[in-house]
Amino acid sequence: MIKKLSPKAVKKANKEFKQTRSIIIVAENISYARNVASLFRIADALHAKKLILTGESHHPPFGKDLAKVSRSKEKSVLWEYSKDTESSITALKKEGYQIIAIEQCEESVLYTEQTYAEKVAFLIGSEMFGLAKKSAALADTAVVIPMYGKGGSINVHVALAIVAFHASLT
Repeated sequence: MIKKLSPKAVKKANKEFKQTRSIIIVAENISYARNVASLFRIADALHAKKLILTGESHHPPFGKDLAKVSRSKEKSVLWEYSKDTESSITALKKEGYQIIAIEQCEESVLYTEQTYAEKVAFLIGSEMFGLAKKSAALADTAVVIPMYGKGGSINVHVALAIVAFHASLT
């Protein structure tokens, strides 16, 4: 029989896990505010060093509804906004970050076959259009999640969670 943990026991159990990678998330042109709010929650769960919102991405302050989605993590996750994605990527490269685009492109490899560096920045793009060509061109590599159904993709924050949590465990 499975016994559900109390909230106190969950916190205690989570202290056993240590993030071994320095993870940064760069989100370009995320047009749906709920997706941005979800990114804050994922960044917190990953213990990401920073969330960088760029281009036309929505950004805090959040109203009551979005604060519920983010669980108010925009107050505790380090984040910044930059109009220019390329300068953010260039700065991260100078800091030694491996830039991994989560993008469907000819060069993409399965996310499970990618080797992830100790310092990794995940680059995600617009829900409708993906990454801008200039931003994608700056990535060191691109990874893809296989789609088995009729749809060609999944929600941007879900894709980030799948890839980033996999990377944190490998």
